[in-house]
Amino acid sequence: VELLDFKGEDLFEDGGIIRRIKRKGEGYSNPNEGATVEIHLEGFCGGHRFDCKDVKFVVGEGEDHDIPIGIDKALEKMQRGEHCILYLSPRYGFGEAGKPKFGIQGNAELVYEVTLKSFEKAKESWEMDTKEKLEQAAVVKEKGTMYFKEGKYLQAVIQYGKIVSWLEMEYGLSEKESKASDSFLLAAFLNLAMCYLKLREYAKAVECCDKALGLDQDNEKGLYRRGEARLLMNEFELAKCDFQKVLEVNPQNKAAKSQISVCQKKTKEHNERDRRIYANMFTKFAERDAKEAASKTGVEKAAEKAACGKGPKTGAEGEEAEGHV
Repeated sequence: VELLDFKGEDLFEDGGIIRRIKRKGEGYSNPNEGATVEIHLEGFCGGHRFDCKDVKFVVGEGEDHDIPIGIDKALEKMQRGEHCILYLSPRYGFGEAGKPKFGIQGNAELVYEVTLKSFEKAKESWEMDTKEKLEQAAVVKEKGTMYFKEGKYLQAVIQYGKIVSWLEMEYGLSEKESKASDSFLLAAFLNLAMCYLKLREYAKAVECCDKALGLDQDNEKGLYRRGEARLLMNEFELAKCDFQKVLEVNPQNKAAKSQISVCQKKTKEHNERDRRIYANMFTKFAERDAKEAASKTGVEKAAEKAACGKGPKTGAEGEEAEGHV
């Protein structure tokens, strides 16, 4: 057998994190978001080792220790004692900004060798009471905002996502708790929408805005951000409707007025482009039909000419034919 090529395990089926296991871990338990882990890691870029350390941190907050988001994500798939090599695309590495501290330029591909030495799982949602969830929601909201301001949008998504996982399906709350829960959820959905806009994941941004508007149908930020996402998805009419609703809520919103003009301009350009495409298409169809018609006429004329050239055989030719029969 000749091994021509091989590829490791694609952890999230998007090509962003590829894992090769050098030593299998023990058991079937994995760290979850918020788990405290202790790992040994070595980081490489272009064959050069830029980091080597033992570190203890909370999954989802690796950036606080100069650890890229891809390591946080991969740890949720690892078992205790596992030793693996991780290949990270720029999206799961240090992104467009790079990491000047390590001399890593933007959009660099990274390789990490990681050993999960130990971990302690964070409490699952069902293990926390409502008071604890609300207290933790305030903490992770601030942490998410900090990451967002630093341009670390994937890390911010993890923090805001925790609020949704804790509170979205929480029932039987008192009036005070319900009000606090809705406030945290609304902020989480709006902030998630903004993160997804920055990450160019516009469908997810629309989904988060829909959920925010389910809590507050006249929310100005929710309407505006959904309009932005729809505009970037080339859904110009839907985007215009969202910006018009923004103006109904706040007639002084100059940004929404400007975006309506953009939508109208884009719609006009799109329609003109469609007209040109269809015009060219119909012209080509007409030319093709004309060629086919001309070709058909030519064949018919040739057949008619051939038919006219044939007649009854007489004389010697006829006798020869008769003798042959």
